[in-house]
Amino acid sequence: MSFPDAASVALRDSQLRRNLAKATGTIRAKRASVVGELPDWQELRSAGRALKDRSLVDLDAQLELLEERVSAAGGQVHWANEADEACSIVAGVARAHGVDEVVKVKSIATDEIKLNEALAAAGVQAVETDLAELIIQLGDDVQSHILVPAIHKNRAEIRDLFARSLDLPDLSDEPEALAEAARVHLRRKFLSARMGVSGANFAVAETGTVCVFESEGNGRMCTTLPEVLVTVMGVEKLVRSWQDMEVFLQLLPRSSTGERMNPYTSFWTGVRPGDGPQEFHLVLLDNGRTGVLADQVGRQALRCIRCSACLNVCPVYSRVGGHAYESVYPGPIGAILTPQLHGMSEGRSLPYASSLCGACYEVCPVEIDIPRVLVHLRGRVVDTEPAWKPEKAAMRAMYRAFASRRSFERAQRAARLGSRPLARRGRIPRLPWPLSGWTETRDLPEPPAETFRDWWRRERGEGRARDEKPVDGEIGGKRGPRDLGAAATPDAAAAPRATSQNGDARRAMLGRIRQALADRPAPVEVPREYRRRSERSRPEIVDLFAERAGEYRATVRRAAPQELRQALTELCRHRGARRLTVPADLPPQWRPDGVELVPDTGLLPNDLDTLDGALTGCALAIAETGTIVLDGGFAQGRRALTLVPDYHLCVVSEDSIADLVPEAVERLEAAVAEGRPLTFISGPSATSDIELNRVEGVHGPRTLHVVIAG
Repeated sequence: MSFPDAASVALRDSQLRRNLAKATGTIRAKRASVVGELPDWQELRSAGRALKDRSLVDLDAQLELLEERVSAAGGQVHWANEADEACSIVAGVARAHGVDEVVKVKSIATDEIKLNEALAAAGVQAVETDLAELIIQLGDDVQSHILVPAIHKNRAEIRDLFARSLDLPDLSDEPEALAEAARVHLRRKFLSARMGVSGANFAVAETGTVCVFESEGNGRMCTTLPEVLVTVMGVEKLVRSWQDMEVFLQLLPRSSTGERMNPYTSFWTGVRPGDGPQEFHLVLLDNGRTGVLADQVGRQALRCIRCSACLNVCPVYSRVGGHAYESVYPGPIGAILTPQLHGMSEGRSLPYASSLCGACYEVCPVEIDIPRVLVHLRGRVVDTEPAWKPEKAAMRAMYRAFASRRSFERAQRAARLGSRPLARRGRIPRLPWPLSGWTETRDLPEPPAETFRDWWRRERGEGRARDEKPVDGEIGGKRGPRDLGAAATPDAAAAPRATSQNGDARRAMLGRIRQALADRPAPVEVPREYRRRSERSRPEIVDLFAERAGEYRATVRRAAPQELRQALTELCRHRGARRLTVPADLPPQWRPDGVELVPDTGLLPNDLDTLDGALTGCALAIAETGTIVLDGGFAQGRRALTLVPDYHLCVVSEDSIADLVPEAVERLEAAVAEGRPLTFISGPSATSDIELNRVEGVHGPRTLHVVIAG
């Protein structure tokens, strides 16, 4: 079904339009608020654009470096030309481990390749663990938004679905009750899972580090608890260096969820002995991306970081929703990405699904000029239409009519003669087919009895001007509209992509990338004019961290060194925590009174689930975002400690609080180089997937207490 037909159906759904208006309006307001806090937002956008472009201009070398670093860290890298090849790789890993069920993080790339269906055909059930994706899966539905996939569902519909699918007839439609039902249902899956599947928001070539941004804690569950982890990643998700993340850690959360930082952001590098999955597979996916890279105008779509900001400001999307795009990539970004991924063989009506108002470009955090790409793709669509198509035939006739003065005058005379039987009172109310579509919604003025040129000749005599020969490439030149369009269409986009049966996938993909970059894009200079050093005093930084952490529903308390034990004791008593797991190197002065401390000696997930909480330190904290960061260092323990129990009590040293994200990224460089996993935590786990009502505590800890020591 074409976009106009699908949109016509969607426009008749008044409930959908109400849901969309509320959701997009709410997200727009949240985004505007947190973006407005940053005085250097435009500088961050410019840097984000340059960083993504820099990674694309030598994508082949960066992918080879990523492969080398992941392999050195104990991971295995696979290359997949097509969707079927990627699905086969994931299914093969599952079969090798005798797995018949995998837990899965929300991933648009895996939706794109229809991984769930492929795994089901191989006898493996993929369990979606994001709340919205679970709603979609249980309802046998399709996503309608990148960030909030079930945006088209209201709470009553979700309640009925859960009552029927999870056998909960007495379930209420309160968002808290619905989130709790999902938590209980998925908890058993997480604790027994042997294999997890994820996508990736970014991968760092120089270190082999992969990351996932999320809110509910299901991403941490899937990438931490199973024995085996498989990540499917589009090849465009690369950044060159760890330093580059100082930009995207600011751009993505504020543009997507409208938060200073997602509740959880996880980074891992290969395999970390004793912490997390002990087998890691990274699947590098092409599936049309090298064809997009070959288009000098369209390749900027590969900058996309999947924030969905363009959807929330688009006047078209806000009225028809995501289903009308008939793609896992809805909205403006889908309108330019979907047709290109399919070599213009599918989604041909999507470049027209826009008013070209430019709102999408204004909010894009990596400055993708979506209107320009839309117009460019419209040209490619027209260029590849058969010559007999009415619109194309009409455009070619107009081209010929305007090619010279004589042909233009002949066309004027023909129009005057042909319009006489159709004109009524100076108007042509209806043209015959195939031009009748033009006059269905408008009248056409009758051509004048005398043209300006005729009047000039009558009044001034025949002019002496001669027809000028048009310049090659201009209107009337040797290259007509079809030729111009063909010149703009990349050969690589139309070329068939090799499969594993026709040769090595790695060699084929690298070859297509090099062919796509045959135009030799210029090296990209990255402007780093955003703030990188704090101008606040130490007391101001500590105060800001306490304020921002509290805004994200963490309980924050300050304590002098001699008061630390008492503060921890009181918080445990307030929480009702009697048994806490702790890392083996917990300092003696951090041990609260009256609480049984269970050292982590390789506790299994089910063991951790029986405890009341976890007490740890952290590597550092970030004042501007209210975030604590764990890197597996001193007094922090394994990632599972702060994930499975329902309560996290964290000690933050005043001296460890950085003001800005770039300062924190710089301090963490050594940990990343050593291959230590990082977990950024901003408040308790949360979801807004049910009518955008925020619910605290989904799959990660429901309560976060922070004690600032100093």
